[in-house]
Amino acid sequence: MDLRLLEGQAIGLLLHVVRATGFFVSVPLFGRQTDSMILRLMLALSLGSMFWWVANKQLVVPADIISLALLGMREVFIGLVLGFAISLMTNSLVAAGEIIGNEMGFSMARMMNPESGSDSSVVSQLFQVVAFLLVLSFDLHHEALRVLQQTYEACPVGESLALEPIWTGLQTMVAASISVAVSYAFPVLSMMFLLTIGMVLLGRAVPQINLMEFSYAARVLVALFAAAWFLSDGTPFLLGAFHDFLDGARAMFPAR
Repeated sequence: MDLRLLEGQAIGLLLHVVRATGFFVSVPLFGRQTDSMILRLMLALSLGSMFWWVANKQLVVPADIISLALLGMREVFIGLVLGFAISLMTNSLVAAGEIIGNEMGFSMARMMNPESGSDSSVVSQLFQVVAFLLVLSFDLHHEALRVLQQTYEACPVGESLALEPIWTGLQTMVAASISVAVSYAFPVLSMMFLLTIGMVLLGRAVPQINLMEFSYAARVLVALFAAAWFLSDGTPFLLGAFHDFLDGARAMFPAR
């Protein structure tokens, strides 16, 4: 048995695992903090090994370590880009939370986000948790893993990579993420606008009343009620948007 044949198999396994590792590093659905690092590495190793086993393809051994490093950087790039595209599902609701939180007066009320390790507004953290629950409840994280599996078929390890569909897809998905954030926040902002008009009219009609005593609490209560109301009624809209993001991620890596 020629042991040199195992070199191509080992390099193929390594590159498959590297792509999966780049995906799990950037996508927030499976955690980002150090407490889940070992679990994510094991998940990347397991899935990368399975995808390598299914592909059953032996790669040509690179001539030197620089060529191997370039192949590894290519796989990391694919994983990171795909993870960023998938993360737009939850980031759209995070952006909506930032818009609504600013209107509620919570722009200064920021705290450490345990998921990302950075500070963010309390409303955006609430919306992020809701987005995670929706993704997990409807098994969309499984769809994200299927998209990862599709990249190994559309862009086999060690072969050329088309950058134009990836760049075009990222532009489209970022624009769609902003559109979803504004579309979800708009009904809440409309109710806040109507409340502001009512407060102004009340202040003009009854000059003796002190609006500062209850206007802030009223804005917070109305915003929370409207967000909860539109979340229950707008779940089909959010699920449709999530599926559009997954389809957009698939389109970034078209099948050959």
